[in-house]
Amino acid sequence: MKKRHPMVDTLINLKGNPKVCVLTEPLWGIPYNLYLPYASIYMHSLGLGDVQIGIITSIGLVFQILFALLSGAITDKLGRRKTTFIFDIIAWSVPCLIWAFAKNFTYFLIAAIINSVHRVTANSWMCLMVEDAQEEKLVHIYSWVHISGLIAAFFAPIAGVFVGKFSVVPAVRILYLIAFVMMTLKFVILYIFSRETKQGQRRIEETKDESVFSLLKQYGDVFKIIKNSPETLLAFGILLVMSNS
Repeated sequence: MKKRHPMVDTLINLKGNPKVCVLTEPLWGIPYNLYLPYASIYMHSLGLGDVQIGIITSIGLVFQILFALLSGAITDKLGRRKTTFIFDIIAWSVPCLIWAFAKNFTYFLIAAIINSVHRVTANSWMCLMVEDAQEEKLVHIYSWVHISGLIAAFFAPIAGVFVGKFSVVPAVRILYLIAFVMMTLKFVILYIFSRETKQGQRRIEETKDESVFSLLKQYGDVFKIIKNSPETLLAFGILLVMSNS
């Protein structure tokens, strides 16, 4: 009997959180790849200039750094599963609705700030997916997540069909509404079929008598390192410039 490829075997035999995380990922990746290529064009079409788009991107990046620093404390306090659900809804569902009905600079700025919360779920979702997974399967699990992103990119030409038929603004508004529905569905399914990890349960118990702010005190040394590290500040600067290019 011919032996299955290890990647295929992993996908077939996935269980628990890794399974639901991998299988639901296209519900986020497909709509994201539909609207992303037209995001800047959409803003231009609604009257925003390059400087305004740059300001939105820069402010969004600043908030992303902030929420990235907060992510560990929030994830430990609320748990991986609950954090992922709450902050995915905030970071993606809410901005998609704002983008869908956006009219000017203020709409996009507010959406960018709210969307920056996704740095919290970048942490919690990864913990949810891998903490209870078999160590020998981790490479294959990461590979399948990457593959699902590549597959989602194949749906991007559909956006071109929408734009060609309806023009940029109406088409992208539709794409954002589609994204809202598909992404929200993903977050709900993931929450229903996932379970808190063992490490997550332990951290919830350990931090139950501490506030998020008290947990943040643990970052004191990290802030000092960042402040006193020209290399780190330079890296942030490069990220800022690249995001505006």
